[in-house]
Amino acid sequence: MTVTQALGWALLHSLWQCALAAAALAALLAVLPARAARIRYALAAATLALTLALPMATLLRLQRASPETTGDGAVVAGFAPTPTSPTPAAAPELNPLSPQAARRYGPAAPAIMLLRLAPRIRAGLEPLLPWIVLLWLTGVVTLSLRLASGWLAARRLRALGTRPAPQACIAALHRLAARLRVSRPVRLLQSTLVQVPAVLGWVRPVILLPASALTGLTPLQLEVLLAHELAHVRRYDYLVNLIQSVIETLLFYHPAVWWISARVRDEREHCCDDLAVAVCGDAHFYASALLGMERLRATTPTLVLTAAGGSLMARVRRLVAPPPVEIFPRWTAGVLAASLVLAAGGSRLLRAGATPLGLPSDGASTAPASVLRYPDPAQPLAHRWDWALERGARMGGGFWIGYRVQQAATKEHHRERHDERSDEPGAGGFRGVPLAPVIADNGDEDDLALLFRFRARSPGQATLESVRVTSLVLPVDLGRTPLVWLGPADDAASLAQLQALFAGAHSADLREDLVTDVGLHGSSRAVVPLLDGWLRGDVSSGVRAQAAEWLGHHPDAAAVRGLAHAARHDPASRVREQAVKALRINPFPAATDSLLALARTHHDSDVRREAVEGLDHKSDPRVLPVTIAIARSDRDEDVQREAIEGLGEMKEPGLRAVIDIARTHADPDARSHAVETVAEAAPHDVALAVLEGVARRDPDRHVQRKAVEELGKVGGPRAVALVIAFARHHPVAEVRREAAKQLGEFNASDGTTTALLEQTALEGSDVDFQREAVEALASQGSPQALEAVARLAHVHSSADVRREAIERYAKVAAPESARLLLTDRLANDRSPAVQSEALRRLMALPGGIGIPAVTEAARAHPNPELRAEARERLEENR
Repeated sequence: MTVTQALGWALLHSLWQCALAAAALAALLAVLPARAARIRYALAAATLALTLALPMATLLRLQRASPETTGDGAVVAGFAPTPTSPTPAAAPELNPLSPQAARRYGPAAPAIMLLRLAPRIRAGLEPLLPWIVLLWLTGVVTLSLRLASGWLAARRLRALGTRPAPQACIAALHRLAARLRVSRPVRLLQSTLVQVPAVLGWVRPVILLPASALTGLTPLQLEVLLAHELAHVRRYDYLVNLIQSVIETLLFYHPAVWWISARVRDEREHCCDDLAVAVCGDAHFYASALLGMERLRATTPTLVLTAAGGSLMARVRRLVAPPPVEIFPRWTAGVLAASLVLAAGGSRLLRAGATPLGLPSDGASTAPASVLRYPDPAQPLAHRWDWALERGARMGGGFWIGYRVQQAATKEHHRERHDERSDEPGAGGFRGVPLAPVIADNGDEDDLALLFRFRARSPGQATLESVRVTSLVLPVDLGRTPLVWLGPADDAASLAQLQALFAGAHSADLREDLVTDVGLHGSSRAVVPLLDGWLRGDVSSGVRAQAAEWLGHHPDAAAVRGLAHAARHDPASRVREQAVKALRINPFPAATDSLLALARTHHDSDVRREAVEGLDHKSDPRVLPVTIAIARSDRDEDVQREAIEGLGEMKEPGLRAVIDIARTHADPDARSHAVETVAEAAPHDVALAVLEGVARRDPDRHVQRKAVEELGKVGGPRAVALVIAFARHHPVAEVRREAAKQLGEFNASDGTTTALLEQTALEGSDVDFQREAVEALASQGSPQALEAVARLAHVHSSADVRREAIERYAKVAAPESARLLLTDRLANDRSPAVQSEALRRLMALPGGIGIPAVTEAARAHPNPELRAEARERLEENR
C-alpha cells in the first residue's frame, strides 16, 4: 500500500471516527452543567485533539501493516497486483445468500452479507483514493494560506498604529496580573486598528487596547475586560488557539470537527469570563461591560483572542441567568416540578393568602415562593412596612420585604458592594428571575428595588438578615422565599425607614449595606446629613468608609466639609483614603480646595498620594503649579511618581514640566518616572528627542537604561536608529545590553535590525552582551534572524555564544531545521560543552526525530565522554 493509498483510507476512516468523537462529546456536554466551564473546556479540547490523533493513528497502522514497506521504513512507490491479490476488475461478485444459508446463519445473516460486500466497496473506492488525497491537499493548502494571512494580520496589529496605553490602564493591568497570578510580563498598547481588547502572542504576550474603548467604556468596564484578556494570557489560550487552527486546517472537510472547535472556543471564553468575574466580583457589571464592548466590535483576525469571542448573548445569559442542566427531557422535568409545587407548597400558599407564581421551571428555584402585594401603594411607607412585617411573620420562616425608589446618578456601583457581601447560595447575580414580571409593578425599568430579608423569630417579631439592591429588569435570586411587595416609595420615607433599620441592625455588614442603600437615593439634601452623621459618629471604620464613599456622589458643600474633616482627622487610614477618593469624584468646587490642601500638607503619604491622584480630575488652574511643586519636593517617592504621572495627563503645560523633571531633577528615581511618562504622554518626535538626550547625558546609568527601554516602546524608524547606535557605541555596557534587548522587540522586516544584531554578536569581547544579542536575534523569529543565529552557531569564536545560539535556535526554529543544525554541531564543533548542549537539545526535539543522531553519537563519536553521555541519555529515554 502506497503512502497515497494509506492517507486516502485514513481520510475516509476519519469520517466515522470524528463523528463518533463529536457524538460522545455532545452526550457529555448535555450532562455537565453550563457553569462547569473548565471541565467542559477540557473535554472539548481533548476531543479536538482526538479527532487529529485518530486519523494519524490509522495512517500509521495502515503503513505498518502494509506488505509494501521495506525494512528501513521506506514505502515502495507504485502498486503492482500479485496473482493472489485481485485487481478491481477481478473483484468477486456479490452473490446473495441462499435460503438455506440464511436460515443457518440466523440473525447474523445481515452481517455476513455486509462482510461479503466489503471487498466490493473497497475495490470501488481504491481508484478514487488519489483524487481524495488531491482534493484534501488542495483544501489544506488553501486554508493554510488563509491561516498564514491571519497570522500576518495579527503581527501587523502589534506593529502598526500602536502606542503605549495610558498609565492608569497599565497600573490596572499590573494590579490585575498580580491578582490573577500572571507571572509573565505583559505589554499593554493602545491601538487604532482594533476596536475591542485583544491578546497577541504567548511567549511575550501583548494586549491591544482600542483607542475607541477609552472613550466608549468606563474605566471600571475597561478593567474587567483587561481581566478577561489576562485570563487568556494566564491560560496560554493564544498557543492553544494556534494549535486549534492547525487542526481545523487539516480536518477542514469534517463538519463535526468545526462543531467541536466551536465548543472549544465557546468554553474558552466561558472560562475567562469566570476568571474575570472572580476578579471584579460582579457578574452583572461584567455582563454590562461585554454588552458595551459589543457596540465597538469589528472584524478581528482569527489568531487574535478578544473578549468579544464566542456567542456574546449566550455568554451574558450564562453570567446573569444560566439555565439548569437537563438530565432528562423537558416534559419530564415540568411534570415533576409541577408535582413538587402542588405537594410541598400549595397548602402553604393558600394558607398565606398569596398568589402562586406562574414561572417557567428554569426559575423555579430562584423565584419567590409567593408574592403578596400591598393593595394601596399610596399609603405611607411606614404603614405599609408594619403590614408587611405582620404578614411576613404570620407566614413563619424567612421572607422578603421590598419596595422601589427612583435611581440616583450612579447606576452600577451598588451591585458590587452587595454581591460581595452576600454569602447566600446563588447570590451575586449569577442566577435568578427578573423582578418586574414577578411583582407585576409598572414602574420605570431603571428604578431600584430595595429588598430586605427577614426571619420570623416569634409571632409579630422578625429579624433583618440581609439586604439586596437590584433593578426591576435584572435577574435576582430570592431562593423560594415569599416576597411582600410594597410598591413605590419617596426618598424621605425610604430614608426614614433605612435609618430605623440601621439603628436595629445586629452586624457591621448589615449596617454597611444599609449605608449603601441610603447613598443610592438621589435627594442629596436628605442623604448627606445621614451619611455625614455616620462618618463622624461612633460606628465601625467599615461603616465610616462606606459613608465617605457615598458622600462623594453627592455634590453638596456639607458633603465636602465632612469628607475633608474625615481625610484629616479620622483615626483609620482606610477611612482617610476613602474620603480623599470621594473628594476626587465629587464635582462640588470646594472639593478641589480640599484636595489641594491635603496634597500639600497631610502627614500621611498615602493620603497625599490619593489627593494628588484626585487632582488629575480637576480643571482648576491652581492644580498645575501645586502638582509641579509636589513632583519636585515631596519627601515620598510614590507621591512624587503620582504627581509626575498626573502632570503627564495635563497635556501641554504638564508635559513641559515632566520634561524638565526628566532632565534636571536631583533624584534618579524621579527622573526615571519622568522618562516613562514622557514616552507615554508626549508626541512622538518630542518623546524621541527627550529620551535620546537622557540616554546620552544622564549621570545615572539606570536612568539611561530606562530611557533606552522607553525608546523601544515608542518605536518608529528614528527610534530603531537610536537604539542601534546605543547598542553599538554606548559607553555603558548595561545600556548596550538593554539596547540589544530592545532591538529584538522591533519588527525588522527590512533586515536592518537583524544584520546589526548579528554584527553586535560578533564584535567586541563582552560575552554576556554577545549572548544578549543572540537572544534578541532569536526572539525576532524571522527566517533572516534564524539564519543569522545558525551562522553564529557555526562561526563565533566563543563557545558560550555558540552554545547560546544552538539553544535559542532549537527553541525557535522548525524541528527539522533544528535537527540538522544540532547534528552538525554535535559532530563538528570543537567545544565539548557545545557538543553536550547539542546532544541535550537533540533528545528534546519533538517526535524523537533527534534520537537517531544521538544513537550514532553513542556508537561512533570520537569523544569518549560524549559517547558515554549519549548512551546515558538514550538509557534515560527508554
